[in-house]
Amino acid sequence: MRFKRLFGAVAIGVMMAGCTNDLGVTDPNQPSSQSFWKTQEDAVAGINATYQSLLYLGTFLRWQGFSYDVRSDIGFSPSPWTDLANFNKFTFASYDFDVNRDTWNDTYLGIFRANQVIDNVPSISMDATMRDRIVGEAKFLRGLYYFHLITLYGGNIPMPLNASSPSARLSSAGAAAVWAQIEADLSAAATALPTSYSGSDVGRATSGAAQGLLGKVLLQERKWSAAAAQLLPVIQSGRYSLVSSYASNFTAAGKNNAESLFEVQVGDPSLASSQGVYGLNMSKMIGPCGPSYCDGRPTRWYFNQFFPDTTNRAVYDSRLDATMFWNNPAGEDVYGTQFRQRYGVTSTELYFKKYGEYWLTDQQWDASINFKVLRYADILLMYAEALNEQGNPATAKPFVDQVRARSGLAALATGLTQVQMRDAILHERLVEFGLESQRWLDLERQQLLTAAYLPTLQAHDAEFQFFTPGKSDLLPIPQAEINLNPNVTQNPGW
Repeated sequence: MRFKRLFGAVAIGVMMAGCTNDLGVTDPNQPSSQSFWKTQEDAVAGINATYQSLLYLGTFLRWQGFSYDVRSDIGFSPSPWTDLANFNKFTFASYDFDVNRDTWNDTYLGIFRANQVIDNVPSISMDATMRDRIVGEAKFLRGLYYFHLITLYGGNIPMPLNASSPSARLSSAGAAAVWAQIEADLSAAATALPTSYSGSDVGRATSGAAQGLLGKVLLQERKWSAAAAQLLPVIQSGRYSLVSSYASNFTAAGKNNAESLFEVQVGDPSLASSQGVYGLNMSKMIGPCGPSYCDGRPTRWYFNQFFPDTTNRAVYDSRLDATMFWNNPAGEDVYGTQFRQRYGVTSTELYFKKYGEYWLTDQQWDASINFKVLRYADILLMYAEALNEQGNPATAKPFVDQVRARSGLAALATGLTQVQMRDAILHERLVEFGLESQRWLDLERQQLLTAAYLPTLQAHDAEFQFFTPGKSDLLPIPQAEINLNPNVTQNPGW
């Protein structure tokens, strides 16, 4: 889908409901929300603007790499930007710090745009199939945006479900209500959306994406049986498969491949200034020093997880070379310069490589690489986890083995217990999904962000010495939101 066409006329008055923008200013030269929603073209422009909200710093362009990955035990931040380094140490000088503020505001902007579509498109006289599809897309995106919020902020979030006035002051919804709404939105989307698209519509949400994301949501809620029931039909559909090259998933050439259920479609970076089209710029912040700012780096513990024997650096999981730059004895090219030439012969530095344009000589701010929100490998491993948590490790094994086989690894041993299979699945997810906004979810879902597990996390990542169970597992709600909306309750401990 070409996002260069997205924003256009739907600059209309899209302001956040229950968020930090309290401006009552309108542009008389722009259509209002009351006058805009008239034609099928308006409906398409509206849903396109909802997709465009995926392309903000706080949704999927930059900060998710810090919130879900660097903040977990696979990464740390030595950033000279003190507030950014402290964010990854669960410490805030201000709850309105850029990462926190952008994540909150940008996600609610997407929700407000989705609400406009859901409120207004059903009353437009237009092709019924197209109308249902567009509303389904909006519900998919609203479900995704709320999933983003609840996994980072918990249930103390307002939950606008219509295009209410920017002056609305909604109360905290509660986790049960938010989860239920996400499930309802994704269930409706799965029914309304087509299985695939063609031409310039490729990249829009499909029924498979909705069903897969619903399975992910149910898994995150630890509803193992319900999650399995949603994930199995995605596997049985035959529409998705693991691509032969793991690394190709994270390159410009690997957009919308057979493994992809849903990804954020970035545009032509040359249009960024003129048409509001942006590329993925996470790697400019998190990539290797020199081509990037290296404000987020892999932990040594994470690096070691790719080696069956950490004293032998010649034998390792092949996914390492797509995930990190390191002082590989066989030689490692870093943006056209050998690692040892760039960083020194004896360097032990580690840098994230995934989603970087390592085939260039420098990392662009706006990389033409789509961010994969949901891959088939995730479907397989989530289904395996859902089976195992229901006491069926032997049944789960073949689905883990499929993912391992793609990377040239042997099948898991037979006869693993439920606990052993749980550990095997967590390890597989660890090495498969680095820098894909997964690790924090895994820690939350498997209840590892606890006092009992904290010494282990501290051994993985020294930044966890600043982690307070029952507090640090959620981000604080921005203070600007609390100031504007006294009906919102701040998260515990903040």
